[in-house]
Amino acid sequence: MSVRWSSENMLQTLLWFLALGLSAVPLWILWRAGKKATSLDFRIMQNDASLLEEDGITIHQMTGLPLNSQITPNANVIVVPAQANGARDEE
Repeated sequence: MSVRWSSENMLQTLLWFLALGLSAVPLWILWRAGKKATSLDFRIMQNDASLLEEDGITIHQMTGLPLNSQITPNANVIVVPAQANGARDEE
């Protein structure tokens, strides 16, 4: 028994492959987002300092700051060593 390929059969086959390909795109996007979230969680647990300068990552809240830390919104993070009496030199 041989299968006869008519233009209708070929069109249906082509449409099925197109549907499978278009279904794979959202699945790939979801997989990539899950992998990125898992990686981000791991980097946060490891206290990865490179997250502060990485493009595409916005920090809204910082926890675990030292006592007497001042938070300035929309500023670059700079670590300054504390002096013995806790005061800073005025320049």
